[in-house]
Parts: sequence; C-alpha cells; structure tokens
Amino acid sequence: MTEFDIQESLFDRFCSLNDFAEEKGFDGNPFLDIDESKVDISERQKYTNVHFPNIPFDYPESKQYYELTFRSNEPEGASLGEFSQSRLTGVLYIDIITPQDVGEFESDNKYRWIARLFNGANLDYIDIMKVYVSNKGNEADHYRLLVAVEWEADIDKE
Repeated sequence: MTEFDIQESLFDRFCSLNDFAEEKGFDGNPFLDIDESKVDISERQKYTNVHFPNIPFDYPESKQYYELTFRSNEPEGASLGEFSQSRLTGVLYIDIITPQDVGEFESDNKYRWIARLFNGANLDYIDIMKVYVSNKGNEADHYRLLVAVEWEADIDKE
C-alpha cells in the first residue's frame, strides 16, 4: 500500500456517503450531488459539490459544498526485520461549506453522518483513529465546519 492508495481509499469512502446514509435510514436529500450526464470525465469530476485536490471545480452559487484535503506525515519505522513496514499517519480534512443562514444546523447534521461513515469504516490496512470537528464558524459570506479524520496505516518500506 502506498500513500496514494491510502488517499484514494479515504476519498472512495467519502464518496460512499449517500449510499451509507440511505442504508442507515436517512431519507433526506443526498449529501453528494452527482451529474450523471458527464460521461467523458473522471468519476470524481461528476461530483458537483465536492472539491477534490487537483481536480477542476466550479464553486456553486448556493455555497453548499465540500472541500477535501489529504495530509500525511513522514513514515516512521513500525517493525524490524526482512519484511518490516513503516507506519504512516495523517489527516483527511473535510471542509463543509454552507450558507450562513443555515450554517450550523446543516453543517452539524452533515458532520454527524461523516463521523458515522468513517468511525465505522472497515478499510484495508487503514485504521481510523478519530473523527472530530477541528474548526468552525462564519467566514465572509458562508459558514465553514472543518472535519478532521485522523488515520494511520502500515506501508512497505522503500
């Protein structure tokens, strides 16, 4: 497993939010908006309210979207011997952006579903350590709630 594999696995988990919430009984509007008419672009570009790193994104006028940022630390030795591995730790940040007039209520609801999604995650080789609100409040013309998903994984030494 590489750092890129970890990032993709965490992003894939986030992209399953609609299915997860529906499976758990949520009957409101989907959290992630998908434009199925976009056939000639990458899967991630079909999400109209999710800004992934290094993928073009048009900010919606509704001021309701998610912004994902993946951060990792330098690997540390986790074991000794011929097949030893390194421990990689990091954080997936999920910015939840909403209009100020619905800000805190809507953001808190989205946070609760994201926390459930990641706290119960069974991801190969990736352990979710904790999910929490890192920062929140009004900014300029929107409300921002920053969710941190701390993770760790063992990877092969290079």
